[in-house]
Amino acid sequence: METPGMTPQNLSERFANLTEHFATEKKPFHFVDSGLDNVFLVGIKYFTSPDGRVVAEIPALKQLMRLIARDLVLSKSDLTGAEVRFLRKRLGKKATEYCKYLGLEPETLSRIENGKQSISSATEKLARLSYAILSEEPGLVDHARTILQSMLDELKPTKEKIVLEIRDDNEWREAA
Repeated sequence: METPGMTPQNLSERFANLTEHFATEKKPFHFVDSGLDNVFLVGIKYFTSPDGRVVAEIPALKQLMRLIARDLVLSKSDLTGAEVRFLRKRLGKKATEYCKYLGLEPETLSRIENGKQSISSATEKLARLSYAILSEEPGLVDHARTILQSMLDELKPTKEKIVLEIRDDNEWREAA
């Protein structure tokens, strides 16, 4: 497809000025288009132009994005706001809809996704859990069970028994 105002000769000159690179483990390609600061790719070709523009050939993009999301869900590291946004977008959910899964107000989700508010442990687990369940990806269902169990473990009362007694004035209180 030609760019308006560009002749075939101009296009070939433009592409002739690109320098081809191959991403290696020593010098991986920083995949900023993922929306995350910490994603680097190895084994792909990318091209740089004299004016600093970078164009990459990224095969199987859908599979790559799914793998990034899976890594986020399975990671033991705390999620960042950008990672929460990434998971939400992978699910194809609008922020207002996703808030319902996380039990948040839209403004709170916005602050989290934009790095202006830290994410609570419970919200982080719900973000991972919602992706694990809603993505319907094989293997993540077992991880969803693990997340649920850890959430239930946190909710267990500190006392094994709750002992209450009735007072003479028909008021209940905790037994001593």
